[in-house]
Amino acid sequence: MEQGAAVRVFAAMLKALYERAGAPTLSALVRQGRLQQPPVVLSTSSLSDWLAGRSVPSRQPVVQFLVVGLARQARQAGRAGAPAGWARLWEAAVEERRQRRGGRPGRRGAGTPEEQVPVRGRFVAELRDEEAFGEWEVHRPVDVTAAVPGVLPLYVRRAHDEVLRSVVGQADGGASRMVVLVGESSSGKTRACWEAVAELPAGWRLWHPLDPSPAQALANALAEGIAGHTAIWLNELQWYVGEQAGACAGQVAVGLRALLQDSTRGPVLVLGTVWPEFWNVLTAPAGPGRSSGDAQTRALLEGTGVYVPTAFEAQELQDARTVGGHDVRLADALAHTVDGRIAQYLAGAPALLERYRMAPPAARAVIRAAMDANRLGGAGLVGRDFLQAAAEGYLGDDDYDALGEQWLEEALAYTQQPSKGVRGLLSRVRARQGSDGGDRWRLSDYMDHIGRVERRYAAPPASFWRAAREYLPEPHLVRAVGQAAEARWRDAEAVGLYQRALDLGDVKAGQELVSLWQERQRAEEARRVQEQTALAGDGEVLEELLEQMLEQEHYQQAEQLVREAAGRGHPTAQLHLARALVLDGKAEDAERWYAEVAQCSDPDILRAYADDLRERGDLDGARAALRAAGDRRAMGELAALAEGTVEVEQAAREAFAAGEATPLKTLAEQAEAEGRAADAARLYGDAIEVFERRRRQREEGMDFINFEAGPRSLLDYVNPAVLPMPPGETWALRQLVALLDATQGAAAGDDALGEVTRAGNAWALERLLRRLRERNQEQEAQALLDREVGQGTPWALWVQAYRAVHDEQVTDDVRRTLLERAAQARVGQAVKMLMERAEQAGRAGEADQWALHAAARGYTTPLWELVRSREEGGQWEEAEQLAWRAPAGQRSWALRRLARERTGEHATALLRHACDEALAWAPGLLAERLEAAGEFAQAEQLARTAADAGDRQALEELAVQRKDDDPDRQWLALLANGLTAEGTPAAPW
Repeated sequence: MEQGAAVRVFAAMLKALYERAGAPTLSALVRQGRLQQPPVVLSTSSLSDWLAGRSVPSRQPVVQFLVVGLARQARQAGRAGAPAGWARLWEAAVEERRQRRGGRPGRRGAGTPEEQVPVRGRFVAELRDEEAFGEWEVHRPVDVTAAVPGVLPLYVRRAHDEVLRSVVGQADGGASRMVVLVGESSSGKTRACWEAVAELPAGWRLWHPLDPSPAQALANALAEGIAGHTAIWLNELQWYVGEQAGACAGQVAVGLRALLQDSTRGPVLVLGTVWPEFWNVLTAPAGPGRSSGDAQTRALLEGTGVYVPTAFEAQELQDARTVGGHDVRLADALAHTVDGRIAQYLAGAPALLERYRMAPPAARAVIRAAMDANRLGGAGLVGRDFLQAAAEGYLGDDDYDALGEQWLEEALAYTQQPSKGVRGLLSRVRARQGSDGGDRWRLSDYMDHIGRVERRYAAPPASFWRAAREYLPEPHLVRAVGQAAEARWRDAEAVGLYQRALDLGDVKAGQELVSLWQERQRAEEARRVQEQTALAGDGEVLEELLEQMLEQEHYQQAEQLVREAAGRGHPTAQLHLARALVLDGKAEDAERWYAEVAQCSDPDILRAYADDLRERGDLDGARAALRAAGDRRAMGELAALAEGTVEVEQAAREAFAAGEATPLKTLAEQAEAEGRAADAARLYGDAIEVFERRRRQREEGMDFINFEAGPRSLLDYVNPAVLPMPPGETWALRQLVALLDATQGAAAGDDALGEVTRAGNAWALERLLRRLRERNQEQEAQALLDREVGQGTPWALWVQAYRAVHDEQVTDDVRRTLLERAAQARVGQAVKMLMERAEQAGRAGEADQWALHAAARGYTTPLWELVRSREEGGQWEEAEQLAWRAPAGQRSWALRRLARERTGEHATALLRHACDEALAWAPGLLAERLEAAGEFAQAEQLARTAADAGDRQALEELAVQRKDDDPDRQWLALLANGLTAEGTPAAPW
């Protein structure tokens, strides 16, 4: 029977994608399907029929597996990935076949995930560019008098757009994905996301979580469920995860990770934007004081960052000139910028800055109060009462006396007035009906950026600290302002802010406050705050207090504390009280408190509760508690409680998916030891699939791949140089290959390595090449390498380029071509080598460009090595100039590292320049150098400046050094009480 149009189109799409993927063998696709979790069952005959158009797959997971897998292989070969709208093509083909068979139109069965969860957002196909400036927060472009082709300037695609569109294509292909654009204010991040989302096919929705707060809105939705084909818009990512997001941050990070990892709930696409300084905080490695929520955030963001350079690069500028011939706004931006900051000009940054500079005193005071609230506390929205109370301290006496009765209304009117069509310095956010509080005001993100630079050395006036204490409603914001006060040695202000945050229920503020009291040996105040912190829900403090009370035999006081904390609903106290009641033989009372514990969401407490249940022999209850905890450790413990072959295996898989590898590894090794090779191979295969999925997610989000991992080399394969071992090795892959070698022969081990090689695993490719060489199968090894080079596999391209560089028979032009090809495949070492070769050849400008190109995409090693080599070569000025040209995310650390390694006048000159450029760490370092050089007055001035900028260490060290020669006891007073808001020694407090 002749197939209809929809079936033919779908078959043609699938076949074209199959050919672009290199036409893998049908048996290989069958094997790959079996490795999925859950397995995708295929047959070679069905695959043949689908590719020929004789039939159509009936199940969506099968189509998703084929399209996503083939698209990935196609992209690795440098060819186009999945076509837009493949899901609609398949649905149309299935419906056409059903109708031709006489069946009724299909519909989703009741109870499918799509029908069980709320549908949020707007259809992407219905969005218009006119709407980009509202909810989606794209910057409105500057007005021009001439006619323009649309409300948005014509778009010039840049390097980051290609990575972004690749991720969007993967989501369209059926895989849930997250991508975060990292760049300075007004660098084009949000516009890039808007353009990328527009390429999603019909059926996708775009949703921006905002109300009642960004993090709360997203947390609520994740708890209820997110419908498939939803793109979640997380502009300003720091409002959703991390410290600035508040109490819901950990819940959001965990929920997003679960959503992205669950193939049955997708596909979804998470699009985020963030400034480099916030990204660095969110992704910083674990350290003292970082909570488990931070670990969840780091895991969520791993491999998702895509750097957006501040300025257009040379080719991008040329593209902009071409496009500018069709859009006067772009042409105007090109004519008025000399540093490539096209996006900033189009977003109206110069117009906003001019209006800020010309603001009357009251309006400027309001703007500066909003700037300080955002930069010191992360308060993106502030209320009228806050602005009125805080702004007064930013006015001089004459300006304050000249204020009229309506000064605040006039100031706010000035700040909200658009300039050249661009939204004003402050924007009013209207209060929704039924919400707490009135209207609030949001500072434009470019003015936020200006404030962080212009006011970096400015400590806020006393009115700011008071206003923050009285009018910031969210406890984590009040605590953040308290931390800013303490960093500036305004400890008396910090105490009030911490106390207010603790009164609002923030236990972290209590911890900070306890430290301040303990530093001053004020045991009574510290104990009072500890008790309040324990009652607010801090389990560690509660446990510490209980231990102290029990050691002192204050049993009644301990029980009273626990009962009061438990009565406030804090699960740590409830657990302690339940255990105490069990010891007292009051089992019924204990059960009532245990029932409360079971309802909590804290994984640590639930695991402790599970321990109690296990000790009492209630294994079913322990399993339920561990499953409710759901974290890595809980899932590992749950696997240990599993019984029966099927349950044990399922529990091991679930633990492995949560990040606990031991149960699955133990299970596989046990099967191997017992001679059940097939079971062991299957379990190793399950682990490999999870490892490979994580590896692909990391590498898809990378701007550069780092092949410097591992100490071993391919010395026997590439001579005479040492080529670093590529990443990708896992115990599962290593042990599976060893098992297959032992039970089925080397060919089976080769097949397993080959399958993972084709998925892009560089270690598997290296290992397979090595094995072939060890067996003297030179032709097979070369054919394998040539095939991978032809498909654009990054590590294969790097091997080819590396060999050419060390082969004297290869011409320099060929070496350069091969290195550039590897660089285009995102091989960081190729970029580094291109930089080194240009530097050695005296092409300093070219070397700079390669180093800066890498740094703009997050790979900083080449830039620092080039700076360091010029420094060591005596090229002081050249080294410093290059460090200053580094992208914003790397500039500060490069200069700080350079300053610390320099001595004498070279260091002083660099530090003075850094002070002029408002780098917060510079005054403190310069103060140390000047104090050592005997420049005491300058050292003190700079140390005070450093304290105002949030670096109190230099001033504290100065006070310690000078306290013994202190006739008016000012330094002693400073050490005892810190500074007032105005910067003088504070009175005792």
